Amino acid sequence: MYCKIDLIPKHTISREEAGEALWSFLSVLARNGQILKDSSLIKTNEGYSLYVTLPKEDSFDSKYDGIYVKRDRAKIEELFDYTLIPLGENADSSPYCTCQNRSAIEMQTYRYDIDSVFTCCDCGNPIALYELPFPLEKQDDFYCVEGWQKDYAAMDMLWMNCLCDRFTTKQLVKIHSALNKNGIKIAKSMEEKLGYPVYYHLFCDDGYGNTIKTKKVGDIEIHVCPKCKKVMKRLSVTDKLSIDICPHCHLSYDAHKH
Repeated sequence: MYCKIDLIPKHTISREEAGEALWSFLSVLARNGQILKDSSLIKTNEGYSLYVTLPKEDSFDSKYDGIYVKRDRAKIEELFDYTLIPLGENADSSPYCTCQNRSAIEMQTYRYDIDSVFTCCDCGNPIALYELPFPLEKQDDFYCVEGWQKDYAAMDMLWMNCLCDRFTTKQLVKIHSALNKNGIKIAKSMEEKLGYPVYYHLFCDDGYGNTIKTKKVGDIEIHVCPKCKKVMKRLSVTDKLSIDICPHCHLSYDAHKH
């Protein structure tokens, strides 16, 4: 849901103080998954307007606030009166998962992705971060997830812009690259807290025309797990989405891409 949040100052406030409070609020909302990463801050004649995308219609509700959002919301309410105005659906965002129970999720992103990095393997839709446990100990938000998504998007963009040298390729494809080791760490930690599989999605184009190993099973080619070397299994998430998964190593590839 794409929304505008109009904020009218309750008293005289400098532009610097207002900007610092509002940008901090946007930052912690994003780290808690209550807004997506395409937000804007606009100065108006009356005050300020925030343009944000919510994963779900009620994502801005204070019941989802983490400790940092509670802190910053209190500051915002001290400084401003605000009104949330829905504007419509953001065409760059997908509908979000409403499943009551999930059998597995996949961790994946790409260069232009604004949605959550976690996708439900039952409905194929992204999952609002605030519905999930914090992946790392001693962290009270999803800062590590936000950082990994930014790193992945940056590497993917470099690769797309034909800077597909050995470094960018290895970071995206190899399971022991710094990028993928960090992502796999987050996925494993999330899996331990959820109690069901979290598949870490691997890029399957090495940029040099070399084929990621597959094996023909019946009439289809299925990827071979790069870690255990066993043939993966084809999982049909929806009519339009299928992935190859390793039940042992909890890695995944896009189906049909090799």
